[in-house]
Amino acid sequence: MSKLRELSHDLGATIYFFSTDDNDLELYGDVKGLYLPEYDIIYIRDDLSRTEQENVILHELGHCNRGHIHYTIHSKMYSSKQEAEADYYMIEYRFKEWISHWDFEPEIYELKIERFMKAYEFNNTLFNLCEKVINGYCGYYETA
Repeated sequence: MSKLRELSHDLGATIYFFSTDDNDLELYGDVKGLYLPEYDIIYIRDDLSRTEQENVILHELGHCNRGHIHYTIHSKMYSSKQEAEADYYMIEYRFKEWISHWDFEPEIYELKIERFMKAYEFNNTLFNLCEKVINGYCGYYETA
């Protein structure tokens, strides 16, 4: 978690954990985290698993890194694009982390999307973005 705090510091954001039982934030649905760009604050629920907290922090840092501003006047398509960009940031970070744990440079056939997704508790809605990140790596790997 200290690497994520360092990364958030580098991006100029502060991370706060909150309890869903005792907070002043009004969250709708199953919101796990929130980035408030006007304050450079990331709020994360404290009842999530460590892996899920890290994923949410990385997703919210993706918003911070991309300079996303959430206005209610944005269209649903614009919001979806921002969410996909934040997810991509999270997945790319996690993929680099996953690869760094290997003792050797993996062969392309060894990079199983399902294993990667399971390692970081990603749900199936992220499959296409995971595939895009891995294919990007494989493209680099083939030309290197």
